[in-house]
Amino acid sequence: MPHFESAVLSNGTPVYIVPSATKDVLTITFAMRHGACHDDVPGETCLTLEMLKQGTERHTAREFNEEVESRGCWIRCAADHDISTVQVTGLGEWFDDVTDLMADCVLRPRFDAEELDKLRARSVADMMIDLSDVDWLASRAATQGAFTTHPYARPREGTPASLGAITVDNLRKVHRQLLAAPRWIIVAGPVEPQKAVKRLETLFSALQPSGQPQPMPPAVKSRALGIVASNEGALQTSFRIILPGLPMGHPDYAAAQLLTNVLGGFTLARLFTILREEKGYTYGAYASPMVRPLDASIVISTSVGNEFTADTIATIAQEVSRLGSQRIDEDELENARQHIVGSFARSCETPQQTAWLLHTIVNYELPFDYFEQYVRRVQELAPDDLLPVQSTLFSTSSWVVGAAGVTALVESAISPFVGSVSHWDRKGFERP
Repeated sequence: MPHFESAVLSNGTPVYIVPSATKDVLTITFAMRHGACHDDVPGETCLTLEMLKQGTERHTAREFNEEVESRGCWIRCAADHDISTVQVTGLGEWFDDVTDLMADCVLRPRFDAEELDKLRARSVADMMIDLSDVDWLASRAATQGAFTTHPYARPREGTPASLGAITVDNLRKVHRQLLAAPRWIIVAGPVEPQKAVKRLETLFSALQPSGQPQPMPPAVKSRALGIVASNEGALQTSFRIILPGLPMGHPDYAAAQLLTNVLGGFTLARLFTILREEKGYTYGAYASPMVRPLDASIVISTSVGNEFTADTIATIAQEVSRLGSQRIDEDELENARQHIVGSFARSCETPQQTAWLLHTIVNYELPFDYFEQYVRRVQELAPDDLLPVQSTLFSTSSWVVGAAGVTALVESAISPFVGSVSHWDRKGFERP
């Protein structure tokens, strides 16, 4: 890990600083451990985060955005299921200004009813477009099928129906919850650490010490299930397949990452080589980790022409089963290893990339030397070390197959590889 420094504000807020005198770009991230899993009305946390930059007590939405853009800055406010972040990026010479703007939108949002209506209308319009996108449909189907009643099954952005029920009072309630949640700040760029901490103390010390995070149950995934999202006019079938994974703190996480890489993590991986290079079915077929605080999964994704649907799922099933049962040869493992090590080296080139690694460490409550240990473990593993993890994670008996496309075609293709087939529930996505 590149060098970083840490401090704590008087209210207990941790601050992490990645200084770099040779870089011009400054990024500040204000993170809060509260996300869409906590929604009473689906979508309220995501909508609240978006509304933070739609005006403050001092500025209308237009005035606030002019203040940001006149300094060549960029502010992103977003929530996932577990965490919410406000991030500002700009030139280091504007440090005082951008921290002031960040504090303004975090602490003193306007929550104007007219701006809420505009944002809601844009969000619903985007959702209506998504309903014709087979990739989006497959992802929604897989998520709903895998997580059923857990909050991870809900779309974090909500639905057209749920967005219609969100009021300014909902936004203010969520805002109070955000400010009470555990939080941390990460600064990366051309800053002097002591001056940065002093500035942040001035802006954020009025916040009360954060409370304990609201407890949430871990996710328990379905098994051997197929779930179909229909698009009768589709020319392609899109697959999103969810397998068990391992959390980042697990002793075998590095092994799981190597195996995922072998399956579909880069252009020399099995799925990419077979489905793209040998059969010419697709532009890409991938496997990647999806690790969150309440669940760890491996996700396989690809899209193919309708005529290739049946052979594609059969090929994926064959490769998953093969990976779950057969020893990997040295050359294939070495290719996957070098890809991981090289990618990690490239992820440490800028202060902003280091800040993201720090954010991951803090979010998952990992030791600060975590990535050094992880890379060391990746370099040490041999094929025989991987066999127990292979048999644990890679089996079609434990997967959930989400697929979107022509209903009859998709159903007949996936039925041989799952225990049962159901259909994605569109409830809530009808235009209000």
